[in-house]
Amino acid sequence: MHTLLLLVCCALATTIAQEPDLAHGCTHGSCYPATGDLLVGREKNLKASSTCGLSRREPYCIVSHLQEEKKCFQCDSRRPYDPKYNTISHRIENVITTFRPDRKKCWWQSENGKSDVYVQLDLEAEFHFTHLIMTFKTFRPAALLIERSADFGLTWQVYRYFAYDCASVFPGISHGPLRKVDDVICESRYSDIEPSTEGEVIFRVLDPAIRIEDPYSPRIQNQLKITNLRVNFTRLHTLGDNLLDSRLEIKEKYYYAMYELVVRGNCFCYGHASECAPIEGIRDDIEGMVHGRCVCKHNTKGLNCELCDDFHNDQPWRPAEGRNTNACKKCNCNGHSNKCHFDMAVYLSTGNISGGVCDDCLHNTMGRNCETCKPFYYQDPARDIRDPRVCIACDCDPDGSVNNGMCDGHDDPSLGTIAGQCRCKVNVEGPRCDKCKSGFFGLNASDRLGCQPCKCDPRGTVSGSPQCDPVQGDCFCKRLVMGQSCNQCLPEHWALSHDASGCRGCDCDIGGAVDNQCSMESGQCRCRSHMVGRQCNQVESGHFFMALDHYLYEAELAKLVAYDFVVLLISREHQSGRLASWTGTGFARVPEGGILEFFITNIPYSMEYDVLIRYEPQMPRDWEEVRIKVVRPGPIPTSSPCGNTIPADDLLTVSLPSGSRFVVLPQPVCLEKGVRYTLRLEFVRYADKNIIPSFSNANILIDSIALLPRYSSLEMFVAGDPASLTRKQSYERYRCHESAKSVSRPTLSDVCAKLITSMSAIINDGALPCQCDPQGSVSSECDVRGGQCHCKPNVIGRRCDKCAPATYGFGPSGCKLCECSQEGSRGRFCDVYTGQCPCLSGAFGQRCDGCQTGHWGFPNCRPCHCNGHAEECHQKTGACINCRSNTAGDKCEKCANGFYGNPVLGSGNQCRPCPCPDGPNSGRHFAASCYQDNHSRQVVCNCKQGYTGVRCEECAPGYYGNPSQPGGQCQPCRCNNNIDLSDPEACDRRTGECRKCLYNTEGPDCSMCKSGYFGDGSRRNCRKCTCNFLGTERSQCLSRDDCLCQRSTGQCQCLPRVTGLTCDHCAPNYWNLASGRGCEPCGCEPNNAYTSACNEVSFTGQCQCRDGFGGRTCRDCQENYWGDPRNQCRACDCDHRGIETSQCNRVTGHCACRQGVSGVRCDQCARGFSGTFPDCQPCHQCFGDWDRIVQDLAAKTKALAARSQEIQSTGLIGAYEKSFRELEEKLAQAQSIVNARNATAEGSVHFLYRSRIGETTDTLNRLEGDLTAVQDSNYQASNELNFLLFNVCKDIHHICPSTTGAYDSIRASYNKSRDAEHRANQSTTDTPSTVSQSADTRKKTERLIAEKKDDFNRKNAANKRALSDLNAKAQGLDIKKINEKVRAHTNIERLFPCGGVGCRDDERRHCGGLNCNGAVAVAENALERSKHAEKELIKAMGEVEELFKQVADAKSKAQEAKDKAQAALKKASDTKKKVERSNNDLRDLIKQIRGFLMQGADPDSIEAVASRVLELSIPASPQQIKHLADEIKDRVRSLSNVDAILEQTQDDVRKAEKLLMEAKKARYIYMNKADKAKNTADSVKQALDDARKAQTAAEKAIQRIQSETSASEKDLNEAMDKLGDLGRQIEALKAKRANNSMVATQAEETANMAQDKANEAKQVYEIVLFIIFEIVGILFCFSCTNLLNCFCSDSGW
Repeated sequence: MHTLLLLVCCALATTIAQEPDLAHGCTHGSCYPATGDLLVGREKNLKASSTCGLSRREPYCIVSHLQEEKKCFQCDSRRPYDPKYNTISHRIENVITTFRPDRKKCWWQSENGKSDVYVQLDLEAEFHFTHLIMTFKTFRPAALLIERSADFGLTWQVYRYFAYDCASVFPGISHGPLRKVDDVICESRYSDIEPSTEGEVIFRVLDPAIRIEDPYSPRIQNQLKITNLRVNFTRLHTLGDNLLDSRLEIKEKYYYAMYELVVRGNCFCYGHASECAPIEGIRDDIEGMVHGRCVCKHNTKGLNCELCDDFHNDQPWRPAEGRNTNACKKCNCNGHSNKCHFDMAVYLSTGNISGGVCDDCLHNTMGRNCETCKPFYYQDPARDIRDPRVCIACDCDPDGSVNNGMCDGHDDPSLGTIAGQCRCKVNVEGPRCDKCKSGFFGLNASDRLGCQPCKCDPRGTVSGSPQCDPVQGDCFCKRLVMGQSCNQCLPEHWALSHDASGCRGCDCDIGGAVDNQCSMESGQCRCRSHMVGRQCNQVESGHFFMALDHYLYEAELAKLVAYDFVVLLISREHQSGRLASWTGTGFARVPEGGILEFFITNIPYSMEYDVLIRYEPQMPRDWEEVRIKVVRPGPIPTSSPCGNTIPADDLLTVSLPSGSRFVVLPQPVCLEKGVRYTLRLEFVRYADKNIIPSFSNANILIDSIALLPRYSSLEMFVAGDPASLTRKQSYERYRCHESAKSVSRPTLSDVCAKLITSMSAIINDGALPCQCDPQGSVSSECDVRGGQCHCKPNVIGRRCDKCAPATYGFGPSGCKLCECSQEGSRGRFCDVYTGQCPCLSGAFGQRCDGCQTGHWGFPNCRPCHCNGHAEECHQKTGACINCRSNTAGDKCEKCANGFYGNPVLGSGNQCRPCPCPDGPNSGRHFAASCYQDNHSRQVVCNCKQGYTGVRCEECAPGYYGNPSQPGGQCQPCRCNNNIDLSDPEACDRRTGECRKCLYNTEGPDCSMCKSGYFGDGSRRNCRKCTCNFLGTERSQCLSRDDCLCQRSTGQCQCLPRVTGLTCDHCAPNYWNLASGRGCEPCGCEPNNAYTSACNEVSFTGQCQCRDGFGGRTCRDCQENYWGDPRNQCRACDCDHRGIETSQCNRVTGHCACRQGVSGVRCDQCARGFSGTFPDCQPCHQCFGDWDRIVQDLAAKTKALAARSQEIQSTGLIGAYEKSFRELEEKLAQAQSIVNARNATAEGSVHFLYRSRIGETTDTLNRLEGDLTAVQDSNYQASNELNFLLFNVCKDIHHICPSTTGAYDSIRASYNKSRDAEHRANQSTTDTPSTVSQSADTRKKTERLIAEKKDDFNRKNAANKRALSDLNAKAQGLDIKKINEKVRAHTNIERLFPCGGVGCRDDERRHCGGLNCNGAVAVAENALERSKHAEKELIKAMGEVEELFKQVADAKSKAQEAKDKAQAALKKASDTKKKVERSNNDLRDLIKQIRGFLMQGADPDSIEAVASRVLELSIPASPQQIKHLADEIKDRVRSLSNVDAILEQTQDDVRKAEKLLMEAKKARYIYMNKADKAKNTADSVKQALDDARKAQTAAEKAIQRIQSETSASEKDLNEAMDKLGDLGRQIEALKAKRANNSMVATQAEETANMAQDKANEAKQVYEIVLFIIFEIVGILFCFSCTNLLNCFCSDSGW
């Protein structure tokens, strides 16, 4: 019955969750098939992984069986269950609900002892699964899980875990509670071992306790959808005996057995079906079976209605939801199609309205709805779109229209389309698009634009018209233009342009170009070889055009035929700065009758040449006759270019005028290319001997002949066209032919240069290569005009290929001058290859300027004198060359270095090797020289640098090595100049290891700085680490002034959040470096502070607060403000006439009123005071007495009223009625006594009571004000003390000028504080300011109060009336009952009629007393305590005032100490300056002496300098200097009373702090506002902490002084080292002059005296240094004693 009820509830819950519209079925909303058991009819789809008895009969037992005796049974599931014949079959299908009466006798059972078993249901379609119920015969499983699949078993998801112990069985799975319906959790309520049978496991897919917002959401639907369901049993419940006993009998008790399994669900149809039908192949006659094929509605189809029906795809398929069917919509195809599909992109583009796309449109239509005509059809505007004949074919020319004849498909004004209109191609027009537009031609279907543009080049067409023939497209061209498009120039033209003619002529160079054809685009002509430029009128780099006399033949190279005469070659030397008047190396001297034959083999071009003869006359008259004959190799063919030449043309005669240097033959000669010619010049007769008989030896100097091309033989001049005529006229006008005749050519005009360039290009078929000789020329480039290369010095020739006359040695450097000696040579010309001059007899050498070997002194040669040790000497000086026998000197008269002896000829001595220790070239010779002592005859070695010893066999100090071994040598110790070179122990003499490193270095080569120092040891700049002790890791510091740092950079190891090379400041947004633990975050409130940074320098960490906020981190309100700083801070609005302090309550804003004043603003008289504010006077004393009584009674009355209400509610009053009656009588008696005592008590009791309370309150307020004043005074005293400490630090700063850098931070903090003070002053004086704004706000508030005054008065009157009513009620209270209330459970027998409740005084009744705890007594006691507190505060005030006096005295004494210290400092500074001046003078003298000695001075000079040193005197004796130091020390000691003054100041500070703490304690005990006092005391304490931090900063500054003093000491040590160097240099000088014994001995004695004087100067210097250290030490101790607790002694510091 329970199971049935649960099924009904689950079904109801599922039905409610889905919310189907049952009233209207599927017509008006979603509909769902009925829910049923999915197992019914699916026995074959249900399977289990383990079933007992499937293969054989198996035994099993039960744990407890009370009904029957039998406890073990058999299982045989080989055949199905039968209630009659096979009752022991326990297959899985037995769990399907059957409602049979014997259903408890059949069940499913697994095999014994198996823990991992699953039961799985496989469905044939998608179903909605709602819940599951399992009823077990045995224990429920200790652990199981339920899984589902929605893709027919491909993937599985877990629904729920069940376990007795979820944490151990399913670790990592949440234990709940369930927050979302699809959460996967593990629960334990269905996994207990009880009950042992018929226990159930229930699972609901949708928990009813969780509200579902949208039951149709995909998440919920996916949660319900299944195709497979699986239940995995993972652990059996056992009683533990299986752990102790592994027998099979034990396992037979433990198995899974299930009576019933219910899987509720329905056909999954997405709300589109109310019933389901069997799937094909499934029986339909099984009662109660839930089938899987939906009977779809809403135009859907599919097994689960998951698709839209055919032709209903206009909207996307969606599940039905509530009253929304989400039915599939029919497509709209306008009657042209009956098929469609859904397209999501279309649906989204239409704004989620329609997504149907029609398929296979008919009647020439197309489109999503078949709403448009196909291409090449258009819509008839007169027909409806649904008409089958609505689309008509287009009529357009396919060649001229776009898209092969397509027309506009429909009318659309917005698109500009007209139904049926043809759309022509771009260049086509006409209704059918069948003709070309104007300016186009050639209609063609393959042309995308339809017609081609005429393509008439506007530059080449007449008037620039684009018109052309519409069929052929021919354009109308200009005069010099051709082509269909008029885009080509006529031949020999280029540069198509808008000119009238259209093109320009090529104008190619007549010679440089092959012809006059050029490129139409660029105008580039076709050039001959090595010609460049557009017109081919320029030569290529490395080439040239020839000069007219290029083909030149030198006479000195011609064949000389003189017969009986001598023909000489005359070389002529070129003179620098003057132009040569000849070519080549010189001339050929030809006598009368002589013949010169020139061989010509290089004719470049067949034509006529003018023959040019260059000469230099030697006779006074003209050379009368010279015959020239051209000798040809054979007869001239008539067909050759020279075929018209006759023999007479080759015989020419010419005279050579004496006034000229050249002559041109009167007629040209015709020469052909490639033919070898001989040109013979016969100098027949100088003059007629009959006329001038005396000249029998006439001769002439012939320079050269040249072949000049005759311009009239070239076609470029004689072609007959106007251009050639112009060229000829220009050539003649500018006399271009004359430029080549003279050797010294005039400047060639541009016209001639252009014409000659063209001639050269024709004759040589292009440009000629420079062919500059690479050795004789500067570069490969030559002069473009003529081809002359740029020659190196003394090189001549066009190609720079030979030496000039009087030079020789042609090579890369040019040629060298012969420089033949005029005294010893026959001429100035030498051999061109060897440079040997022709020498006269007795002269030798290449230049004929020296003597023969063994002689010197040309031209007066003398024998060399070399003492028999050399064969030759220097020609000019006579110094011997290559001395033998280890000798040296100009006459080989002394021994060479490394030898000693007397090699002078005739001495019988020779040079022997120096034994230092071995001779030269032995590998063990370490002396620069040696000599033999004349007295001792011992060899004295002058050792090389780095060696010492008698035989230089040891390494000198500062050097190392093993010179005793072969090949051994001494090397400088590699100590980076950081050792004492005079100390033999500074480095190891064998290994070179450095042992005594100086200048704070260490390591084997003294290259590293010592620990605690940093820098580069190799450069001698190791400096002490200057780490800030407060910001450095403690593990890195041996003491406050001795910390380690990084040796190369000096970076100290900083504490957290500390930065800087020396760890001397906090990181941004951090402070409190002085804590010694690293910097702390500023913690500035971001909303209340301007920046996140705080004041690091002032040691307060104060953030820069915005207006209205205060506190260190700006988390509090500003001074004189109140409120919650997280919301808003408001200014205190207090009446200054009635307040004790300007600071109001920081929480409520209530002002601190003075005595007799009350109100939030302290602007009215308090209770117990009368008069007009601010003149408030205390009321009569009786007011206080009675007011206190009335208040006490009112409190007791209120307590009794509350008690009476309690009694009324409980009803417990009858038992005490008699006691109350007696109490009322006694209270009545007490009332009468009171009335008799004071007749007016009844009227004034209220007033008197309140007056007394007011007095007490005012007294407490006054005491609070006094305490506040004391705290303010203390705060002021603390500020003055801080100021005093600041002045002390400031004075110390003046005393020690070298500490300026240390106090920069303190001075910066002071400046910031001063600026803050200035800003604070501005806030009260500037307009508008914060104070003025506050005043305005107050005035506004007062105006608002005045406006609300009437309303306030009305409410006040009403409150007074209410108070009067309450007073009347208080008077009407029964005294008996009130007393009973006060008594509070006290027995009646203990009451006293007068003393009140609980009052007893010496067994007598009194109304109050010392031992009475009644209301009156308590009030009096409170008053007494208040008065006592007032006295204590007055006493504290007196002590604070005494403290002020002591601080003032300390300040005056500190000022006195400061003045004395300054006086001592001034005197010490003056003394220090004098000592420094003396030191500087001494250093300068030492430097001068050192420089003098290092220059190698002679002994006399050394003696003079030493004498000058001995004459120096010290201004004061050591005893006088010592006396001066003692006097300074005594003067400084007179300042010792400063210690006592400052010590007393420190005691006063501690006393002030102690008094403040006592005041704080008293305020905490007696006052209610202890927090305010605590804040003030904390401020004072903070100020004192700041003072200590300032002292710490001063300590650090003085530490820096000490560091700087150490640096000074280091400098002085270096000075002493230099003095030591001076002594060593003097010793070296003695060794250097050892060969001059007497002079050296005297120099040594003088140097020793100088050394003694230097030692004495050193001693004085050390005394002065000691005095300076004493002064600095005393000052340092004076500072340390007062600020850093240092310790000093009389001897030093």
